[in-house]
Amino acid sequence: NQGTWTASDDRALVSTRQRGQRWADIQREHFPTKTANACRKRYERLMERRGVYTHDTRKLERISKEYIGMRKQIWSGLAARVGEKWNVVEAQ
Repeated sequence: NQGTWTASDDRALVSTRQRGQRWADIQREHFPTKTANACRKRYERLMERRGVYTHDTRKLERISKEYIGMRKQIWSGLAARVGEKWNVVEAQ
């Protein structure tokens, strides 16, 4: 059933989103039978269950979007110091 989410789906969804993937990319690469909006709503529901959204959800989403836009800039200095690529340092 394309509407059913499995525990494995949930783990993949959380993992990919926490690595900064955009909803459209998550949907296309991991959940082709679902919509990007369905992925976003499922993720939000999972985060609410875990108590992650105790703060203003909009504020957290804005922070997330800003981070995605700045992550290379944020990690590049440290990466240069340790001789790694910024995305390798970020993943650590």
